[in-house]
Formats: sequence, C-alpha cells, structure tokens
Amino acid sequence: MSDEIKKIDETLETPNEPEVKKEKKKLSKKAKKIIIIVVSVVVFLLVAAVVAGVCVLNSYCKTKDYTVVATTDDVTLVAHRGMRSVAPENTTASFTEAGKHGYWGAECDVYRTKDGVWVISHDRHTYRMMDKSAFVEKKTYDELMAMKVDNGVNIDKYKDLKMCSLEDYLKICQKYKMTPVIELKGKNNTEHYNEIADLVNQYKIDVVYISFQLENLKAMRNLDTSSKMYYLVQKISEKDIEDARSILDCGIDFNGNKEANFKNDILKKCRDQGLDLGAWTINDPEVMKKLEDNGVTLITTDSIEYKK
Repeated sequence: MSDEIKKIDETLETPNEPEVKKEKKKLSKKAKKIIIIVVSVVVFLLVAAVVAGVCVLNSYCKTKDYTVVATTDDVTLVAHRGMRSVAPENTTASFTEAGKHGYWGAECDVYRTKDGVWVISHDRHTYRMMDKSAFVEKKTYDELMAMKVDNGVNIDKYKDLKMCSLEDYLKICQKYKMTPVIELKGKNNTEHYNEIADLVNQYKIDVVYISFQLENLKAMRNLDTSSKMYYLVQKISEKDIEDARSILDCGIDFNGNKEANFKNDILKKCRDQGLDLGAWTINDPEVMKKLEDNGVTLITTDSIEYKK
C-alpha cells in the first residue's frame, strides 16, 4: 500500500515532461508573436515618421507659386525676405527687386558666421536654399561664399547667386531708399550686436529691428536707443503687450492670418497701450484691408506690391 501511495505522490510531484514541453513551446510561440508585433509596430512608426518628415521637408523646400497683386492703398509694405515672389529669398536679387518695385522696407534674417561676418539666411542650415549643406554659424564667410543659391523663384535667371551679407543688403536698401527691417535670429550672438549697430551707423540709415526673442530686442536697445523695434508673436497675449511695453519704442508684429488675433479686442488693447502694430505674412488684399481697419500700420508681404 505504501509503495502505491509513493508512486502516486511521485506522479503528482513530477509533471508530465511532454506536457511541460508543449506548454513551453506555446509560451515561446506567444512570446515570439508578441515580439514580432511590437517590432512591426515600432518599424511602422519609424517608417511613418521618416516618410512624414521627408514630406514636410520637401514641402518646406519647395518653391512656392506666388500671385503678385497690386494695391492702390496707401500702406506701409515690407517685402518679406526681399521680393521673394520674383527672385530667390534673402538674396541681393530679391532685395534689388524690392527696391525697384518701390517697397517701403525689405525684411531680412541675420546670422553670424564662424569668423564674425553677419550674413542673411532665414534658416540656420543652408540645406533649403544652397547647393551644399552646412550650419551657417559653423562656417566661415569664405566657405559660405563657395556655395551657390540653387532654390527660389526664377532661380534659372540667377546662375551664380551667392548668400547675401548684411553689408550688401544695407547698400541695396540705401540705394533704393528702403528701410531695412532686420530680424535678429536665435538666442545667441547678442554679445556681438555692436557689430550690427556699428555697420548700420556706417550707412547712416534708419532701420527697424524685429525678433521673436525679447532678450534680443533688449540687447539691441542697449546699443541703439533710436531705432524702431517690433516684438514678433504668433498670437498676441496680455503678456506680449506687457513685454513689448517694457522696451522703449517697441511695437508688436503678429501673424495677421490668425483669426484669434482679431478677437477679444486684443488689437484695441495694443493701441490703447500706445503700441504700433505690424502684421505678417499677408498675401491677401482683403486680409490686408481688415488689418488696416484694425489700426495695423506695417504690412509684411510676399506678393502684394504698390500699383505703379
């Protein structure tokens, strides 16, 4: 009797080996399926992200088709990155075209090269506009001059177009009596703003400084107490009004295509606080008229021009 009980106990204590192997196999298959599913999802997400990124980059780099519209309104028009609707943006060609078309001002974006030359480029990287890829601030002026502009409207007309220096831009503005509207980019190089101020003084020309960075405007105001300034914002807030008022003779330059900027009397609040208003980037004459009716005095545009 005791031997039989012992056998039964042993049977209960020791699982059937084939059954155990079956269970392990099942678990192994299940684990493999889970791993395959997880890896597939991760790969899919990575591919989707890469494809989406390429599409966005392609869209950003693609040359836009502009419809140039003439206005009879007596408005203060600023050519956005020069007249980029007829020549590659931020180049001597686009600034010259802006001058020829009689724009009040021409807007540009500035960066400082590795060897201390201020040049004009909207992006920190040359990929979109030049035939070689590099970070503007990590290259010397000569290295950037070895590149060519290979993107933009009517690029075929400009075979040997180079990156424009701030000095060349100022010369063009002076020649056509345009007001330079200089966007101070990024959050760095403020310690070198004296170089910009000195260059502007050499040309004895009134300028307007704009920036999304309040600290940039404050740094430039410490060097230049007379030039007009505008604080760039997407959507105006009460805090933006307060910030703009903290700087001498500083207005607000906002995204005029955002409907939110026409709500809650925010534009009236700006005017009541004595702030001049500018709007960007306006390519629709109807939107421009709406902005004028709301007290906006400075219109930055790609494609609206004065009627000759």
